[in-house]
Amino acid sequence: MLWLHIIQYAGFFLAQITNSVLVYLILTKAEKLFGSFRHVMVIFALFSLVYTWIEVLTQPVMHIKAPLFIVVMDSPLKYEKWIGNNITCLYCGSFALLISLLASQFFYRYVAICRPGILSKIEGYKLILIFLPCITCFVLWFEFVYWGMANTVEKQEQRKSYRDELKFYYNEDSSKVSFIAPMYWSIGKNGEKIWNFWECMSSVGCFVIIAVCFSTILYCAYKIYRSMKSTECHMSARTLELNRQLFITLTFQTILPFVMMYSPVGLLITLPIFEVDVGRVSNFVGASAAVYPSLEPVIAIFCIKEFRRTITCNH
Repeated sequence: MLWLHIIQYAGFFLAQITNSVLVYLILTKAEKLFGSFRHVMVIFALFSLVYTWIEVLTQPVMHIKAPLFIVVMDSPLKYEKWIGNNITCLYCGSFALLISLLASQFFYRYVAICRPGILSKIEGYKLILIFLPCITCFVLWFEFVYWGMANTVEKQEQRKSYRDELKFYYNEDSSKVSFIAPMYWSIGKNGEKIWNFWECMSSVGCFVIIAVCFSTILYCAYKIYRSMKSTECHMSARTLELNRQLFITLTFQTILPFVMMYSPVGLLITLPIFEVDVGRVSNFVGASAAVYPSLEPVIAIFCIKEFRRTITCNH
């Protein structure tokens, strides 16, 4: 756990630096380059900063042993259940908001390049409209976790082997520490599986949010690429170059979270259903999610030429 927390704190401090630099570059260099898209970029960067604060307040420790996966709070607030469980739910909901904000960037670029006729409908104060689905994703994920993965007495006492694992690996008492955990089934008196429908549906809901966000990104990326290829001969060299830089930036900003967030969290949700016990190896998910917000801004800083020139003092 020492190494996990070192990674979490390192990710937190690096994210403060890289996201702050990106916000500064957007505010000072991006107005003439990207127009209203800079607002979408800066909101994503600012929320990445907020996410890192929530993450370091939670310091999540994760463990998988069928029929449940557990996200245990390991910050100094972990024994304050009145707030600890809520912060842990907020951490999970913030993950959904982060990935949906990334999808909103792709959607804006899709409208700007593929559907310019309706761009005026999301300009100015109307820009808030593209963030409404993001807020919806956040609220839904928070509610799925809060109600469907709640910290209950049944889970605290669920079979001696689970309680012993928490004690052995993390030196934690499940009856005292804050955590969230979907328990997909319980064992009946005759040893039969009794599926917990609402807990399963809560996990399905979280998985659907990931799938919808990633599908939106893939669809918009494909349409943007096709549109740029078909109209590149009608664009000025400057416009074409800016669109190319943004497309490359968004492409890498898709690959990175797919590897570091989408796939790991998806596995965290689904592995217990198939009774795949990976134990504390699942903490790679927490470590990866802690590092990701510090790397995301680096892509924009070095893929967008004006930003890169400013950082390297090469004008």
